[in-house]
Amino acid sequence: MPSVAVEPRVVPDPPVWPQSVVTVVGNPRAGSRTAAAAASVAELLSSELGTPYRLDELVDLVTFAPAIFQGDAAVGAERAALESAIDLVSSASLVVIATPVYKGSYTGLLKSFLDVLRPGALAGAVVVPVTVSAAPSHKLLADQHLRPVLAELGASVPVPGVILEERDLEDLQVVLSPWLRQNAGIVQATTIALQPVAEPTPAQ
Repeated sequence: MPSVAVEPRVVPDPPVWPQSVVTVVGNPRAGSRTAAAAASVAELLSSELGTPYRLDELVDLVTFAPAIFQGDAAVGAERAALESAIDLVSSASLVVIATPVYKGSYTGLLKSFLDVLRPGALAGAVVVPVTVSAAPSHKLLADQHLRPVLAELGASVPVPGVILEERDLEDLQVVLSPWLRQNAGIVQATTIALQPVAEPTPAQ
């Protein structure tokens, strides 16, 4: 019986998860150290996970803060920036959310942005909280207050937050190394586990 040539089947590499790291900064001051710390955390975490890091996926809420508070009354470029941020965060598989410890909690700017997200907007997403405090006695407060709100939005927060003091910002890579070793694998495994399972293709 003559042999039949069979085309070798090329199996594509599975997609990397998470596909990107979206970063949200809730400091009400432009050019803040919180924003710089958040970008560093996201970039180092992306590198550890083998995931692309994109500057255009960093959302600094202060740049369109009026639109957040105006809601439906917002217009123009700030309204467009708000809608773009909502879409980006709501479709992300991994989000780094950063805030300074402000009046014993996280900022009102960040809370207002989370309030405009639709119910369940973070379902299927892993969130890594990042908080920056001036004093050791306050460093856990923002993380503790933020987690229930993230859970209400459907987010999974499977690892401890990145809890920073201002003095840690001087050598952030050294400070973050132990956190990355302990938690990056859990973050990646959770993002994979939360991805929807594709429906099987019906037989022809």
